Amino acid sequence: MKSPQACQGMEEIRKEVNEVDHEIIRLLGLRLQYVHAAVAYKPDEESIRRPDHWERFFAARRTWAEEAGYPAGVIEAMYRTLYDYTIETQLALHARKPR
Repeated sequence: MKSPQACQGMEEIRKEVNEVDHEIIRLLGLRLQYVHAAVAYKPDEESIRRPDHWERFFAARRTWAEEAGYPAGVIEAMYRTLYDYTIETQLALHARKPR
């Protein structure tokens, strides 16, 4: 992968951005596997929802974004979307767990 400064025109920049996006999506898929695996260790819906955990979770991501020089609000919005999907997915998987 080329650095942004090494790109010589929009075609190369788009190619590199596409490669980065592909890797981000691959990593999100890996993250989803962990989301699925976590359901086995969550005995009830309350253990999935845990608002106290999620507020710390979002705060950490905001801090990481700020440390990286990236707009914390953008990262938090992205993770809040992931949060909604995570909760929805885990609740659905939990409902299908054998009792």
